[in-house]
Amino acid sequence: METMAAAAPPQQKTGGLARRLARLLRRKRSPAGVGMAYSVAGDEFDESLDSSINSLSKLKLSGNLAAAYSLDAFFKNATEKKGAAPQPSLAPATDAAKHAFVASLFAGVSAVKATYAQLQLAQHPYDAEAIQAADAGLVVELTKLSDLKRRYARDPVAAVTNAATLAAHADEQRHLLRTYEITARKLEAELRARDAEAEHARVALAEELRAARALEKRVHPGRTLAALDDLHLSGLNATHFLTALRHTVKSIRAFAKAMLDAMRPAGWDPAAVAAAVHPAAQLCHPGDAKFALESYVALKMFANFHRRDFGLSSLHDRSSHDRRRFFEEFSELKAAPAFLDAQSPRWGALGEFLRDRYLSLVHERMETAFFGRQEQRAAVAAGDAFPRTAWFAEFAEMARHVWLLHCLFSAFDGVASIFQARAGSRFSEVYMENVSDVDGAEDGGVTAPSLSGHLAVGFTVVPGFKVGRTVIQCRVYLSRPDRRP
Repeated sequence: METMAAAAPPQQKTGGLARRLARLLRRKRSPAGVGMAYSVAGDEFDESLDSSINSLSKLKLSGNLAAAYSLDAFFKNATEKKGAAPQPSLAPATDAAKHAFVASLFAGVSAVKATYAQLQLAQHPYDAEAIQAADAGLVVELTKLSDLKRRYARDPVAAVTNAATLAAHADEQRHLLRTYEITARKLEAELRARDAEAEHARVALAEELRAARALEKRVHPGRTLAALDDLHLSGLNATHFLTALRHTVKSIRAFAKAMLDAMRPAGWDPAAVAAAVHPAAQLCHPGDAKFALESYVALKMFANFHRRDFGLSSLHDRSSHDRRRFFEEFSELKAAPAFLDAQSPRWGALGEFLRDRYLSLVHERMETAFFGRQEQRAAVAAGDAFPRTAWFAEFAEMARHVWLLHCLFSAFDGVASIFQARAGSRFSEVYMENVSDVDGAEDGGVTAPSLSGHLAVGFTVVPGFKVGRTVIQCRVYLSRPDRRP
């Protein structure tokens, strides 16, 4: 019983194999160890030693006897002998998985961006249903991104398909296009809202303007064009013409002042300008150069005023218009909101007048000195849209008043005429008015004693008119006669 217990096989195979190798080595060193071996514990014959001896002999013959003492080398050699094929490399598949993951990631992010843009669009104006739908879509896209992350972390190789990569690129482009469409709709909505605000502001300003005109009409009857709102052709008289003339003169003075204000920064001497405009006139005061500039503007704007076509070949067809046609044009244009309407076919004649008078009044050297360039003059000469500048707006408002006065003048059908005083002529209180006296009265200042009897006409500032039997005095600047030889 004891012999049988001692001869029982070992429980650990690895330890038994090591003991077998140790016994084998001792056996080969002893002289009696040729042909068979016995167990140390039970002194029994071990039939499995033959295979171990053969393996050891092969290792010894190969010159790698030291490797036989390593179990790792032993098992490695045993595996190579069995002809186990090496597993294929997974590097290419892993790179493809990375590319597919990045493509899907960009597609998912673009989907989230498009859904978020949809959510923002639904908030202005507020749409509860659209907000809920966009919110649900946003949760779905974020869930897809989370699932993509888990799948890639679990098995990157499983995501390697060319079709998936191409589909991800297509989805990204589709979501980007959707984002652009949503952004375009949002911008269009904002534009419509701003247009609505601008229209509301325009209506409010128009109401304020009407209220201001009504107040001025009550305080100063006859001083505004609003006094001519209910005018009919049958009731037209010289008082109506005088009302329109006052506004025309006021606009001429405003533009002349704008020119004078632009001359000083440009280094132009107003006195030298006055001398260039009216070289024979002697100014009484340096500040009177403004009258010379007003005269320059007025005489340019009133050139050929007595002709129905204003002396313009492009307006030759207006020569055949009757007085009713001119009166209707006056009534319609008086209610026009802005000078830019002159570009429309309806006001084409006014546009031609604006273009001709601007090129005649504002010299190219003047515009270059004032603004450093000739962009406004070039735009006017080209016949395109009029410049949207404060300078041209001031000019256009003045030209519009002159055009209105011309329409009203032509509506009198030959009973109205225009005249001016010659330089050096004697002052006449019937036909002339001293601008120095008028300027002081309009500014609320104290008028100096008139020296009309000692002075002669230096130049006409604003021409005079005769409407029927009514004479509207021309405005003149009085100066000492030039007695130079």
